Amino acid sequence: MTTGKKSKRPTSDKGIDKDGHTVTGSASPLPERLLLAGALFGLLLALVTASPSDQRRLSNDGAIAKVNQQHIDRTEFAGAYQALLSDKNKAPTEADKKLVLDRLIEEELLVQRGLEIGLLEGDAAVRKAVAMAVIEFVLAQKGSDALSETNLRRFYNQHKARFAPANRLQVSRIFVPYMEPRQSPEMTKKLDVIRDALRGGMDFKLARETFGTEILPALPRVMLTPAKMTDYLGPELTKSASRLPQGAISDALAGPTGWHFLKIIRNQPGRPPAFEKIRSQIVDAVRHERDDKALRDYLDWLRARADIVLAPDAPLGQEGAK
Repeated sequence: MTTGKKSKRPTSDKGIDKDGHTVTGSASPLPERLLLAGALFGLLLALVTASPSDQRRLSNDGAIAKVNQQHIDRTEFAGAYQALLSDKNKAPTEADKKLVLDRLIEEELLVQRGLEIGLLEGDAAVRKAVAMAVIEFVLAQKGSDALSETNLRRFYNQHKARFAPANRLQVSRIFVPYMEPRQSPEMTKKLDVIRDALRGGMDFKLARETFGTEILPALPRVMLTPAKMTDYLGPELTKSASRLPQGAISDALAGPTGWHFLKIIRNQPGRPPAFEKIRSQIVDAVRHERDDKALRDYLDWLRARADIVLAPDAPLGQEGAK
């Protein structure tokens, strides 16, 4: 391997203040700091994923240059060279090859300098960029076995409700405004009268006209999704109505301003589409679940191999509290 002149080690970006304390220089502009994020990613992946045996296998035959003991792989050089050629209309020259190699060497120098001055430790933007890049790297390592036709159909059969549209409801109600106090004998007696009438077979519409009080907005006489029904009943009453079968009448349910007796006129559950019609959605769902598991497994592995010490007042979570 041909080596160039050994450059002088860059001087530190530190100085001395008037009191004799060491101080760092001014922070680099944000665009320059973000420019280093991509370069830092390459070296970070090497630090995270490379083992000593991997480094030994990277001999002179596999490297085209070495910068402060860090190798620049020929595969990396070939990829960068091909990228350059794709933008050129003229025949490649030796100068093009030298240009590509110079850029890779300079990138490696920037990476090493970024680590030397603690950019990865202190710059939030760079840290987040590198963390996201490592996540993408981890997810890219997963195979496509989870996306086989058998697994896709198994996932669909196990999660049909997930792909079904929301059920639709048509509800009627009897509204009884609160009295003060709410648990007064008069209030209890009135609710009991309504219960007895409904249990005795009184028509719900007649009971509403006899005992109920008008409340706006009035419930429409059509089926609505739970999301739309919330506009009329509020979230809690809608949840209660969604759980009741068609034809059922609820007991008195407390609302913000009064009691509600609900009758479920219609409760039509959503039906999941056929597998073939939503295959792309199933693929996305399986891929998302696979990626979540892959990332969690990787983070658990990183935690297991790390020495993590918490301050006495740090939150411990459920596991640490045991």
